[in-house]
Amino acid sequence: MIRFSLAVFSFLFTTVAIAQTQVVWPASTIDVYQSGALVEHSDSVKFSGEKLELTVGGIATSLNRSSIQVDLPNGIVLESLNYKRIDSENPNKHNINSLSDSISLLKFQKQMYEALLHTLNEERAFLKANRKIGSDQEVLLVDDLIEMADFLRERNQDLGLEILDVELDIETAASKIAELESRKSSLINEGVGKEGEIHLVLTNVSMNSKTEFVTVRYMTSKAGWTPQYSLYYEEGEVFVKRQAQVQQKSGIDWLGVEVELLSGRPAESLMPNQFEDWVIEQDAPSYVRTEVMYGAVEEDEEIEFENSVSYAGDTKYSFELEGLVNLKSSRQSQKFEIGSFLLEGEVEYYAAPAINTSAYAMVRCSDWSDKQLMPGKANVVSSNSYLGWYQLNIPVVGDTLDVNLGNDPHVLCSRQLSAESSLSKRFGGKNEVIQTWKLAIENTHSDSIKVNLADKLPRVKNRNSDISITATSNDGGVVDSANHEIAFNIELAPLERKVVTYVLTVSYPSSMSLKNL
Repeated sequence: MIRFSLAVFSFLFTTVAIAQTQVVWPASTIDVYQSGALVEHSDSVKFSGEKLELTVGGIATSLNRSSIQVDLPNGIVLESLNYKRIDSENPNKHNINSLSDSISLLKFQKQMYEALLHTLNEERAFLKANRKIGSDQEVLLVDDLIEMADFLRERNQDLGLEILDVELDIETAASKIAELESRKSSLINEGVGKEGEIHLVLTNVSMNSKTEFVTVRYMTSKAGWTPQYSLYYEEGEVFVKRQAQVQQKSGIDWLGVEVELLSGRPAESLMPNQFEDWVIEQDAPSYVRTEVMYGAVEEDEEIEFENSVSYAGDTKYSFELEGLVNLKSSRQSQKFEIGSFLLEGEVEYYAAPAINTSAYAMVRCSDWSDKQLMPGKANVVSSNSYLGWYQLNIPVVGDTLDVNLGNDPHVLCSRQLSAESSLSKRFGGKNEVIQTWKLAIENTHSDSIKVNLADKLPRVKNRNSDISITATSNDGGVVDSANHEIAFNIELAPLERKVVTYVLTVSYPSSMSLKNL
């Protein structure tokens, strides 16, 4: 009997000694990289016995399990750690129910349209089966026959139009149902109806009752950010607003968190990662200008978290978002302002009349290395007009940064074939085509400008061909044989117009015929 009492006492003591606590810790601080994020949850925990089983909820459903780390106070030892996903109420439940109601209503409407279509088709079939009017038992007047025939003809035409309208209504309803079903599926998958939880078994070595902070952190690959720039051009200066397009699909909402944006990606293991491949290659020639893409500003677009992108060789930057941030786990991204600055430089124009009748404005900036610039999308605004966007590429430190500002309607250019002749050399067996091209450039600005006026020269597809191509100019044109172009560096006074010419000579065997000349 005594042994039994001791066993019961021992069981009760063991049960009491292993305290169990279940809590939900919202994310507190987050380091968001261009691809991936380190998420931290922290709160105070009361230790009153030898052991504590601590279950922390509100953890992401998309995380790298091997990246889970736990910071413990002195005297507390981690015995075991386990992560699992548990069923939870989908945060999109209200929207999902609303979509379900809309889908049910549309399906009902579609069924009504289908019933109406069936009735109209039945009526049309009836009319076709009763084309012959009259019988041996009835006598119809000619006027009655004509009136009946007109009625049938008009009704048959009306039926055709009504059937077409109903078929379009059915297609529209089916399209809307498919769209809503897709949105509903996205919301279900987005919330997943689950959340992660981490189960910790902790030992209080000191056996002292105390309340201390415990921190849990982990890495998720379902988050990232990309830099964006708004370029405002004014009197030779470019005012830049830097923005961050941030997105996270970790499975939990980040509400009231401190966020720091960092370049590159986080470390993925306890061991040193292998160096990423760092490839140096030739960039596009400096005279190639990136064309501004016209179109509306894309808001809240989804970011593709590309893990295969190498950030080797990139300078490491960090930007802290001001205040506490709310960022839901969603397919939609969110923009944040992360500073502004001026880019000073010399304005130049690139005119290629074969491409565009307006010259492209560009600011060449030599002092940019301290601006913490990263490759990203650049939206161009000039004279309060949004012109479009392009991908801003960052050169090697020490090189000039070319900031493109789109085509300027105040600097116009044109290209015209002013003369062409052809002659045949009887004894040499050669044909020769001589073309004179005239390029014009006009400045309607109130200030003087510098323009790089360029035109494309033809090239021979086969290097061993007997075709010879030469270009000459008496107006200062410089021929780039490697890239098959000719360029003129021109300075234009306000309201000035200049015309330059070059002569293109193509020589080829008389037995050969050419195309594209």
